[in-house]
Amino acid sequence: MSDDEFKLINERVGPIAAVALLIGTAVGMSIFIVPTQMAAIAGPSIVVAILLSVIPMVLGILLLLQLGGAIPVAGGTYVYASRLVGPYWGFLGVAVPVMAVWAYLLFAALGFAEYVPVFVELPTLVSVYLLLGAFLTFNYVGVRLAANVQILLVCFLMAAMLTFIAGGLTSFEASNVTPLFPASEGEPFADGYAPFFLAAVTLYIPFQGFAMIIEIGEELENPAKNIPRVLAVGMALVAVLTIGTVVALVGAVPWESIVGEDGQAVEGGLAAVADGIMPGWAIAFVALGALVAAATTTNTLYTSYSRTIMRAARDDVIPGFFAGIHDRFNTPHRALLLLSLPPLLAAPLMGPLDGILAVDVLDWLVTVTVTGIFISFMITGVALWNLPKTFPQRYQYSFYKLPLWLLKVVAVGNVVVSGAFMIFVALGAPSALVLQAVWIGLVSLLYVYRVRTYGEEGEDLREKMSLLHKHEAIDGNTGGNDD
Repeated sequence: MSDDEFKLINERVGPIAAVALLIGTAVGMSIFIVPTQMAAIAGPSIVVAILLSVIPMVLGILLLLQLGGAIPVAGGTYVYASRLVGPYWGFLGVAVPVMAVWAYLLFAALGFAEYVPVFVELPTLVSVYLLLGAFLTFNYVGVRLAANVQILLVCFLMAAMLTFIAGGLTSFEASNVTPLFPASEGEPFADGYAPFFLAAVTLYIPFQGFAMIIEIGEELENPAKNIPRVLAVGMALVAVLTIGTVVALVGAVPWESIVGEDGQAVEGGLAAVADGIMPGWAIAFVALGALVAAATTTNTLYTSYSRTIMRAARDDVIPGFFAGIHDRFNTPHRALLLLSLPPLLAAPLMGPLDGILAVDVLDWLVTVTVTGIFISFMITGVALWNLPKTFPQRYQYSFYKLPLWLLKVVAVGNVVVSGAFMIFVALGAPSALVLQAVWIGLVSLLYVYRVRTYGEEGEDLREKMSLLHKHEAIDGNTGGNDD
């Protein structure tokens, strides 16, 4: 598919809406569920764990500041991998994140279904389809509508989190935080510090939402300048809200009370913890905030990663059919359907799967998600290392430029930290890593097939995957090296 054969998205997302999209991804359903899950297995030490998780967050933000400021394009994960690492890695830069997004959409929808009974009794599948279907519709009819809805939802979400933080801090008891690492018989650290490191890895999940900003570069107003600004403002707010929530949770109640009779975290997440320390209206408000969090996560995942699929389809990495833009709504409607249909079809299987897995299905879906994201960040770390050599002008004149020595530290740091975190989190659910490995094997066969098919027609698909399109290149130069 040549540059003239695909249509660009003309609608633009302003920086305020972009910040809302970023917060909605980062502070999603996970913040209402994961902290209580981790407190149940790691006790008060999750306060230290959340602070430790800020380190890889900073590495990830610096990586995206540099790549997003140098090459602001739609589907950044795919473009950076294919143009700066290699065509095959670009193919994985589509397949692996999309698998992670499918899992995270199911996680958000099932988490949403857990909170719905607080207000109304609905079958789980009805709740799942209600959430996924509603925000598919919003995104189908326009990114501006999706972004405006996101602003309203994120304002409500932040208010709900601040309500929990205020309620938790007013009930704060220093005795709940000591000892940080309880190690008596039957307590988290009786057998070592594995629970602490698992908590640090898992609590990093909300901070991974910042990657969405590089997927909508084509639609962001003045992306080279606004990507760094959106990242700085958005992630500062995310860090404050997330750390505040964890501190309020640990200080408000003894960690033992978060553990249910089955040895797992109590159902209901933060809303369950709020019961007994906050008035009824505040509990309901926090629970409603969890529903809104699931909505913001779903909305942003549709908005951002449909662009990854669309951008790859422009290169014919996947059928060009998915690069289509709706004539009326100006959205990548076919890419949206490809992103949304698998979770909708898989939702009925989650109940039976929960009975088969050795871990809770929500925990398993989170592990599938984070292993995929960590693989993507390892590839993107290599892309950052190669940026100054492959696109020297892009690096030289980037709106946000890391010194070369710091660029290399950030690149290596992302590869090492992501690899270590991926292995550690996968130890809790090895089947999630196996699923990712099987998926990579299958899509690798698809990559070989498409390369050979195009080769038989006299076209080099790998060459197409190494060049920027005209609207993405400096002065219209589509060459692989813009020096």
